[in-house]
Amino acid sequence: MQILNWKIDPVLKKEIDEHYRTDFALSIKNEPVINIVKKITFDSVAPNITIEDVKIFMDYINETFLDRGIKGVGLEVGGGCGFFSALLATYASVEKVYSIEICENIVRELMPKVIEEVAGEHKVYEKVIGCVGDFDRLELPNASVDFVFDFYSLHHSSDIKKTFTEICRVLKHGGFIFCFDKTRANSLTDEGLEKLLDTEYSSETKISMGLPPNIFHTRRMNGEKEYRLKDWQNSFLTAGFKTFKHYHIARLSDTKSFTNLIKKTLSLLPVSIQTFFTKILSRDGNKNNLEQSHKIYTKLVNNFPKEISLMVVRK
Repeated sequence: MQILNWKIDPVLKKEIDEHYRTDFALSIKNEPVINIVKKITFDSVAPNITIEDVKIFMDYINETFLDRGIKGVGLEVGGGCGFFSALLATYASVEKVYSIEICENIVRELMPKVIEEVAGEHKVYEKVIGCVGDFDRLELPNASVDFVFDFYSLHHSSDIKKTFTEICRVLKHGGFIFCFDKTRANSLTDEGLEKLLDTEYSSETKISMGLPPNIFHTRRMNGEKEYRLKDWQNSFLTAGFKTFKHYHIARLSDTKSFTNLIKKTLSLLPVSIQTFFTKILSRDGNKNNLEQSHKIYTKLVNNFPKEISLMVVRK
């Protein structure tokens, strides 16, 4: 697998070198690939997830929301151990995928191993190019990428307008970015967003992150930021994108309640019809403070750690 080194701001580089994930990557490099994926990609909060679960889910997203648009040259921002990049590379329609990750230990020690197992049997291992870098400095030509993918990474951007402008630069006309990220509810105040950032991780979460359970560590200290749906939308459109769509992808529980029967029935309907009815019927409350509009029900996220915000943005 080819690995590229892109320029990183020296201050940011120092911050990453001192970040817990740098040592954590080394501590798990000899573990089975599925364990690495669960710990790096899913932050140890999806113990029952399987590679096949995610593959089926990605096929569903591609067919239902992207018009089977996963093709050509792709870029994953915040690629982590390369798990999603490897899955994207298994599509015959995909030529190659640049997987950019700022933590060099993750790229060099984990990414080749994960990609070889996930994509190796498809003989597409060399389609993934690991890039040590940050997503504000993409060393790619203008209009050279067909699609961009994000899985819970862009909310670490300190300036999403700057980040989106750079992503827009490398995307071809008609290209798109699809993001699974945290779109907080538009009803949340600035004070509410700040409160979320100052939430301390539980002892169990700290241990799963490779941190001592007795230290004080918040989401803000972990480099996270908080953006409402309207913040995401305004930033994308200001950066030069033309269209923005958002969906809230919700679980189906295994209970036999009347409410769940309605959800299962809705899940069988086309997306446009689902979103019409869920806008009227949804009374689930504000789970995880996420924006609940345009809700879609599917059993395909039952093994995922949380319900998912999907944004599809086209240039």
